[in-house]
Amino acid sequence: MKITRVEAIPVWYEPTDAYHALFGTGKKKGTMVHAREGWFANIQYKENVFVKIQTDEGITGWGEACAHPVTSETQAGIASTVELFGRTILGRNPFQIGAIHAALDHLFLQGNAGARSAIDIALYDIMGKACGQPIYNLLGGAYQTSFGQLATMPRAEPKRMGEHANALLKRGYTCFEPKMTGRLESLEADADRLEAILERVPATALVIADPNQMWGTAKATIEILLRRFPKTPNLAIEQPIPGQDLKGLAAITQALPHTVVADEAIQNLGTMIEIVSRRVADMVSLKLGKCGGFYKALQMMRIAEAANCPVRIDWTQGSALLDTATGHLHAAVRLVGCDPGMDYQLRIKDKPVAEGGAMVKNGKVVLPDAPGLGLTVDEKLIARLAKRR
Repeated sequence: MKITRVEAIPVWYEPTDAYHALFGTGKKKGTMVHAREGWFANIQYKENVFVKIQTDEGITGWGEACAHPVTSETQAGIASTVELFGRTILGRNPFQIGAIHAALDHLFLQGNAGARSAIDIALYDIMGKACGQPIYNLLGGAYQTSFGQLATMPRAEPKRMGEHANALLKRGYTCFEPKMTGRLESLEADADRLEAILERVPATALVIADPNQMWGTAKATIEILLRRFPKTPNLAIEQPIPGQDLKGLAAITQALPHTVVADEAIQNLGTMIEIVSRRVADMVSLKLGKCGGFYKALQMMRIAEAANCPVRIDWTQGSALLDTATGHLHAAVRLVGCDPGMDYQLRIKDKPVAEGGAMVKNGKVVLPDAPGLGLTVDEKLIARLAKRR
C-alpha cells in the first residue's frame, strides 16, 4: 500500500453559545473569563483543517487539526505545513508510521504538532481500515471502551458555577475542569469559584482547576491552596504556573496534598521523561494535537506509566472526529488519571461526522468497534465549510 495523495482542507465552524461562554465572548468590560481570550473570544468562525489521505488500494483516512496558541499554529500555517509534509510522505506505506514521523522530524525537529497530528490520525485511520481493526487495537489494545466524561466549565460567578456542576453531574459527567484566571483577577476569586463547585459535587468527582499558567508563582499557588483547601482530596490543580518553570511545578507538587497536573510543561518526549523521572507532577495531561498524534502520544503515555504516573487525556478542539480520536487514545491508557475531555463538538454547530464515532449512551461514552476511527465524514458538508470564507 502506498500514499497517493495528501490534501489539506481548511474549514470554518460556527461556534455555539457554549463556545462563547467558555472563551469569553461578550464578557463584561474589564473582566476576564479565559486566559486565551485573545485567540478565541468574539470570533465569527472557529478555524480548523481537515486532512484527507488517499492510498493506491482505495483506502482513505481522515484527520483534523485546530489552530491553537499552545502549538503556535494558525489555520493557514497548518494547511501549508500539511502540504509540505504531504510531499514528504507521498509514496510511503502508511504502516511505516515510525519512519514517517522520523521524516517529519527531519523537516522540523520541534513544532507543527497540530499538522503532524492530523496526518498521524489519518494514517491510523487508514491502517485500521486496512486490517479491519479500531485504532485503539493498533495502540496495544483497549483497557476501557466505555467510560465517563470530563466537563470543561466556563468561568462565571461562584453560585452559577456550582449550579452548573450539579447540572453536569445529572447528565453523567464524572469530573470537572473549571477555567481560572488567577492573577488576571485574583487567586481568591478563583478559590471562591472552586469552593462553590466542590460544595455541589461528591468527593468521588475530581475537580481540576485550570488556570492555564495564570496563578503566578509556586509560592502563591501553595499558599492559596493550603489556606483555602487544606483537606480537599478531590481537588487537583493543572499547570498553575508557566510551563517552562519545572522547578516551581516540582515545588508545588512536593508541598501540596492535592494532585498536581502537568500540561503546558509537556513539550516533547524529553520533557515528559524529565517530568516523570523527577516527579515534577502527580499526573500528566496529553492531547493529540499537542503531542503530534497517536504515535508520539502513545510514547509519552507509556513513559509516564513506566514511572507510575497517571495519565489524563484531554480534548483537541474540533469536531466529533477529533473527539472520537481522543476516545481511542484514552482507551489505551492503563493508569487512568480521570475520564477524558471529549465533548468539544458541543461547541460547534456544524456536524461533519455523518455517522458512527464515539456515542454517549446512558451517560457513558461508548467507542465504536468499527475499523479505523469508526466513523464516516460528510464530505459534502466539509466542502461547504471550506467555502465559508
